[in-house]
Amino acid sequence: MDAPAVVLALVLAETAIGGLALAWFAPTWGNVRHGYEVLLSSTLALMAWGAWAALQTPLATLTGLASSARPATVSAAVDAAEWASRGLAATAVLAGLAAIALLVVKLPPVAGRILGIGATVTGLAALVQLAQIRGVRGGPGGLTQGILELVLGAFLLGAIWDGMVLGHWYLVERRLINRYMVWIAWANVAAVVGGVGAVALSARNPRPCVGLTGAELDTCAFAFSPLLSVGSMTLMIGFGTLALLAVIAYFNVRLAKEGGRSIQASTGMFYLAVILAPAAEFATKIRFF
Repeated sequence: MDAPAVVLALVLAETAIGGLALAWFAPTWGNVRHGYEVLLSSTLALMAWGAWAALQTPLATLTGLASSARPATVSAAVDAAEWASRGLAATAVLAGLAAIALLVVKLPPVAGRILGIGATVTGLAALVQLAQIRGVRGGPGGLTQGILELVLGAFLLGAIWDGMVLGHWYLVERRLINRYMVWIAWANVAAVVGGVGAVALSARNPRPCVGLTGAELDTCAFAFSPLLSVGSMTLMIGFGTLALLAVIAYFNVRLAKEGGRSIQASTGMFYLAVILAPAAEFATKIRFF
């Protein structure tokens, strides 16, 4: 598969689906103005659409390989990729409709929440299909490990994105109590732990390009980043970045508990986390397929 495109698709999909899950099941529902869910769902819908768009080139590559020496395996991977593509498209549409439903005054807010939960469920189904591609291609741990890696990555990226957006929302609702920022700060701590698990699981996967030949080798990760061929560089980047994220998570909890202007400082910390977390996931998901 086309490594740059498929890794981008995985990271965007994880952020969208993890963010949606936390948005529609978080204690903020009913306690924070629904403009927060509108803003969050809109951005996550765009990410799901981006994941769908990024997946189209790898899907075309898989389809082109369907007549190779492993037609049955490649055909199964094509089927899984097609279902994943449909799932990501549905996630983007449902998330967008959820935001629109909350903006329509005559509709009850629960209509938007139902659509948001639907987007989350569809997105999770798409993650299973993405993991299925890895399973049929004979990845270590098969489908189970693949699902676990994607879910943990989605938790990491989704919690950090939601935290940054919620921190900005405190500028809109200045009288909002700090309880919700404390909640997302602790969710961030748990997400970092989950991220460590995702990187650790990725250590079981082979380094990029190992055992590939022909067209598959041409689309390997080293084609766009030779640095990743140095030893276990992907794992070093992943664990190193998560160490920085752990420090940020600690300060986020402290700052969120203080409340007041410290919420703005916590939001600034989330800015740093939003930059670092995708870097960790990009490095480790290079090894996913």
